[in-house]
Amino acid sequence: MDSAPLPVNVLTGPGALPASELAGTGVARISAGSSIAEAAYGLVRRAARELLSQGTTDTLQGGFDYATLNTLLLAEPAR
Repeated sequence: MDSAPLPVNVLTGPGALPASELAGTGVARISAGSSIAEAAYGLVRRAARELLSQGTTDTLQGGFDYATLNTLLLAEPAR
């Protein structure tokens, strides 16, 4: 029985090959899964430790202000 080739999906995260390399090997779908949330939780932990131990908030630099975040959340999805 012959079968058609199936698409390959990859769950990516820290240390994985770049998306361009994965795509070049024929990967059809690349997902970050929970890696983005885990990175955000890591930032929360670092920021809390900094605030509690040093009283500073430098770790929080580079975040979105509310106006930017609202604009992103209200934007129409790209088609």
